[in-house]
Amino acid sequence: MRYAYDMYKYLIFAHKELTEEYFLQKSGVTGGYAKELFLRIYKSMFSESEDVKHIYESYYLDEYSSYKEFLMGFYALEEKWADEIMEKLNSNPTLKLYDYKALAVGENFDDFITSENVYDRFHKILLMEV
Repeated sequence: MRYAYDMYKYLIFAHKELTEEYFLQKSGVTGGYAKELFLRIYKSMFSESEDVKHIYESYYLDEYSSYKEFLMGFYALEEKWADEIMEKLNSNPTLKLYDYKALAVGENFDDFITSENVYDRFHKILLMEV
């Protein structure tokens, strides 16, 4: 699941131990252009993404009374989405919430990774469920 908070800006979940090697291996690529494409997708997703909890604790801890309030105030999320995020993080401590800016590295894989054909697979790889 991803939560849009602005044009091409999302909050996404990923496993804390997700690595480039795991991502490529579970994507099923072995070499050539496919490997280069998936490597670029991984770098697009994580080279500029920030750990939302780190942002909160480093810069906004005094401004917001809780992490949930931060999600609603800073990212303008509805309370139901903030509750859903909090529930997911509390029930699965192996996950991190990332602030992913899809166009931060100048490449737009957004249409591809969210397409009906591959979204579920990407989601499972990010959570290390495959």
